[in-house]
Amino acid sequence: MKKGLILAVGLLILSSILSSSADSVIIEKVVAVVNKQVITLTELQERAILIRKALRNPNLPLKDVLQHIVVETIQVQRAKELGLSVPDEAIDSYIKSFMRENHLDKASFDKLLKDWGISLEAYREEVRRRILISKLVNLEVRSRVAVPEEEAREYYEKHKDELYLLPAKARLADIFIPWGEDKKETMEKAHDIFQKLQLGESFKKMAALYSQGPNAEEGGDMGWVKKGELMAPLDAFLFSPKSKPGDIKLIETESGVHIVKILEKQEKNYVPFDQVKKDITRKLYQERVSKRYQNWLNTLINKAYVKILL
Repeated sequence: MKKGLILAVGLLILSSILSSSADSVIIEKVVAVVNKQVITLTELQERAILIRKALRNPNLPLKDVLQHIVVETIQVQRAKELGLSVPDEAIDSYIKSFMRENHLDKASFDKLLKDWGISLEAYREEVRRRILISKLVNLEVRSRVAVPEEEAREYYEKHKDELYLLPAKARLADIFIPWGEDKKETMEKAHDIFQKLQLGESFKKMAALYSQGPNAEEGGDMGWVKKGELMAPLDAFLFSPKSKPGDIKLIETESGVHIVKILEKQEKNYVPFDQVKKDITRKLYQERVSKRYQNWLNTLINKAYVKILL
């Protein structure tokens, strides 16, 4: 009787344990396998929140999110093969920077994560992955790309006319005579000044005596102007292919008469190489990093075993 009672109690306890275990087991759906690592539906749904935010695409389909996770997983596995890791201090620093840039205190940051529907631990792991992949790419891609100065200069010379050509410019002097009550009288005065200039009279002297323009005291010198900055009649004279330094012309406009002399002229001028060298180097570097990264990533993906089950 005693043995029977003990056996009955034992069977009851065993039944209870088995029943309890069966009720608590959560069967995870596997949505992908990357080498020997599985990605579950729960992980996919959790990470989808941050990935969609990072890509600024709240409607990104789960299949595309999964593809993104697979590619990241392959890179993380490669980083671990090389012994790369991310200390907690680096994650703390990243989060502090994020909070500072977005003007968040601890309470508002916690609320933000809650609103997103993710835990702090999940966020920290996402940050860890991003930093780890960045370290990996720095090591295997960026550190192996360089742009020598001669290649930057070669790019500059090849694209000078397309990208670095400055507008034509000219330095001019101007004697301005506004229209008076008698337009004929104004024209006669202008022609008289113009004839004296043609006979060799000093332009500076005549400008100081007769010009009513803003630069009369400087001999009418208006400094350098770019093509398109002056009114059309003056611009056409200054930048005509036939005009040259020393040429003088009388030009009628709505406001009065201009007697213009070309002092200097630059038809073709370029931004100096030294001013754009850094920009060119940065552009070529980014292009090469992008190309090398894609080739490197394709090699990793092709070597990996990937099975999508979603």
